[in-house]
Amino acid sequence: QWYQRRVRGKREEIRSRCQEIMKLGDGESFDHVTLFNNHGSMNEVDKLLAESDDAVKFDDYMFLNVTSFQILTCVFLNHFPAIKHTCVNISSICALQAFPSMGMYCTSKAARHMIYRCIAKENPDVNVLNYSPGPMDTSMTQYITQTTVDASIKQMFSDLSAQGRWVDVDESAKKMLTILKDGSYEQGQHVDFFDRS
Repeated sequence: QWYQRRVRGKREEIRSRCQEIMKLGDGESFDHVTLFNNHGSMNEVDKLLAESDDAVKFDDYMFLNVTSFQILTCVFLNHFPAIKHTCVNISSICALQAFPSMGMYCTSKAARHMIYRCIAKENPDVNVLNYSPGPMDTSMTQYITQTTVDASIKQMFSDLSAQGRWVDVDESAKKMLTILKDGSYEQGQHVDFFDRS
């Protein structure tokens, strides 16, 4: 219900809302612009995907997590013509692996991953990275730990807390910026925090 309240009735406005964001840069002079695309939400993890048969809720979730992601990227690429663009999708291991009770989240992450891979293929002049920052101690991971219906997922996140194995936010951000600066990846590639020393 919490994400439905944010999404309902916003479909027609999404493009204009994204344009308003980009207009904040109007009047400035840029030779390179970068979009770090990290918006989205977790699905309700108190049920499995086979139990998620509410079409409206599923559609609302995908609108927030996939459709608006695509529209924001599209508006970004077209709002700043004739300069260098970099698009970074803040991804997740969930884009590549399935996790019980997190099916809608995994599906949306996989879709976002493929959107950026396709953008990289279609736009060779655009710098595109799918970056997975690693597991972090956030309100989202706390929600999963407390609410998930799957015992293995609860245990996995509980172990990360107990063993102090959460990735530090600043450390991951610095590594992402180093990867971008070095350019040591194929366009559209999925690079995980743990892939680089």
